[in-house]
This record gives sequence, structure tokens and C-alpha cells, in this order.
Amino acid sequence: MNNNFDAIELPRVQVPVWSLKTVEPFKNLFPIRENVLSEIIDDMSVNGFDAGHPIVVWNMTVVDGHTRLKAAIAAGLETVPVVCRHFSDGEDALDYAIRSQRNRRNLTDAELLRCVETMYQKKKRGPRIESCQCQAGRASRDVAVVLGISSRQVEKLRAIGKFASDEVKEALASGKYTVSRAYEESMRPRRPVEKNEPDPDAEAVHSVMAEIHARMNTVQIRKLVKALQLELATN
Repeated sequence: MNNNFDAIELPRVQVPVWSLKTVEPFKNLFPIRENVLSEIIDDMSVNGFDAGHPIVVWNMTVVDGHTRLKAAIAAGLETVPVVCRHFSDGEDALDYAIRSQRNRRNLTDAELLRCVETMYQKKKRGPRIESCQCQAGRASRDVAVVLGISSRQVEKLRAIGKFASDEVKEALASGKYTVSRAYEESMRPRRPVEKNEPDPDAEAVHSVMAEIHARMNTVQIRKLVKALQLELATN
């Protein structure tokens, strides 16, 4: 993972809005919040685009700044300021996009889940994560560093993404479930059910007891118990 995001950065330039591309996984990684979008549109309509917060692009693809771009278009701006960055690959670009959002706001559990799923999809180096425990641990640590959370939290989110039902994911997104609760709900059906192995001795005892109750009254049973106790004591 290359974290030297500032290795190559071109000067800030003004470009037409139509020249910018919005594609996955960057486009919908962080859903645009309508209240924030509305506030930015109002500000841009009066003050124009704040050049202090340019859109970050990679080969003219928007990596960070989708809300600002959408607001600029809605406000009728024809050009926007951009900073062109170079990344070694899509994984580095994705890491940068996530770090930028993380530094500006607290990511929701639903956003963290989306980030974890997207980042694992991008990790194609080396053997499959499931095939090696050390590889899985290393991947979890790498993702945790980018997101600013623990590797254990990453592993829980990974499991939720793989195994949770749509209902559990919706409960997590709405805030009804915490990550820990969603994880437990996701893993419960996958845990082995304990099976009670048949006990031949117990079955034999129950059979004899049924026969005793059928053949003897309470007084006789008490005498039988005393006789058995005496026999056990002398053996």
C-alpha cells in the first residue's frame, strides 16, 4: 500500500465541468447528503466555487469532491478548480478518497461497511485472503489504518458484508443495530448447533425405571432402593 499521496501533484487548474468523469468505486462510495448539497449550492450560487477546496482528480476522474462537483453544476458554474494527483493504482486512489472523507467527518457504520467491502474488492495482490490467516490479518490491518478503526472492527464489518441478510444490513444503516449486534446476528446461523449424543446407559436406566414403575408400588420401590444402596456399599 502506497501512502505517499503527495508524491506527484500538478498545479491547481480550472477545467470545464463536462471534462470530469465520475465512475465507480469513487462515485457512490459516500452517498451525497442532500442537506449538505443544498447548503453548498446556495453558497456557490452567491460566492462561486471556493478555490481553497478544489476537486481532486486522477486522469480527469473525480476521486474526491463529488458533492462539490454536483453543487457546481446545480449552481450553473461552467468551470471548477481541480488538483490532479497521480496514484500508482486504483487501490491507492481509493485509500486517498476514504482518508479524505474520514478526515472531514465521522463515517457512519453504513459508510464504513461500504468502504470495507469496496477496499477488499480492490485488493487483488497475493493469494486469496481466505487461504491464509496471516494474509487475512495483514489485509485487516491495512484497511483499519485507512479507516482509522481497529482491525477487529474491520473483520466484523467484513463478516457482515459477506454473511448478513438485507434486514440486518438495513438495521445497521438505520442505526437500529450496532456493528457488534449486526455481527452477532450475521454469524449466529453459521455457528454449529450442539448435538446431544445419545447416552446408552441413560436409555437403559430409563427403560428399567419404566419397568419398575409398571410392576411395583411406592413401598416396594423404596425397599428396592434401600437394597441397591446396601449392595453398592458392600461392593
